[in-house]
Amino acid sequence: MITHPEFQKRAQDQLDAVVGRSRTPTFADILSLPYIQALVKESLRWRPALPVSIPHATTEDDWYEGAFIPKGTICLVNLWQCHRDHAAYGNDAASFNPERFLDEQGRLILGPVETRDDGHSAYGFGRRACVGKHVANDSLFISIATVLWAARLERPLDEHGKEVPLDIDTPVDTGMVL
Repeated sequence: MITHPEFQKRAQDQLDAVVGRSRTPTFADILSLPYIQALVKESLRWRPALPVSIPHATTEDDWYEGAFIPKGTICLVNLWQCHRDHAAYGNDAASFNPERFLDEQGRLILGPVETRDDGHSAYGFGRRACVGKHVANDSLFISIATVLWAARLERPLDEHGKEVPLDIDTPVDTGMVL
């Protein structure tokens, strides 16, 4: 939110319109806060906790696009690259943009079909997908909604009162988002 104050403002405007200032956001507000839901989806897409998926092993010999994959092969999915696929997420796939998950009326859209309504693949795929994804999504929703309801996040200022430049790429280190 510090690097994209325009997205923070839009989220806070929606929070003010839906929740107001007399109470904090609740889970009952989730359907009325599509922008916050889009922030959750985009945060997980843009910076997944694990840029490479959890390893899986093939249970039988297989062929994929002309390549033989023997039984027992350890397979990893490069989630980082999947989430930057221009065909799925547009030419700005490397950029943070929660509005990619909203239609023209500001309603939540699902995202690429292979993501099964998540809008990203951070939780894995198929029947082996993370069983805690609903708890994670709900936790992220209520945390983001509450923080943005309560505070405006701003860049720190240096000793001369100028905004300190932010490096948004350094936190990605050793295969994990830190």
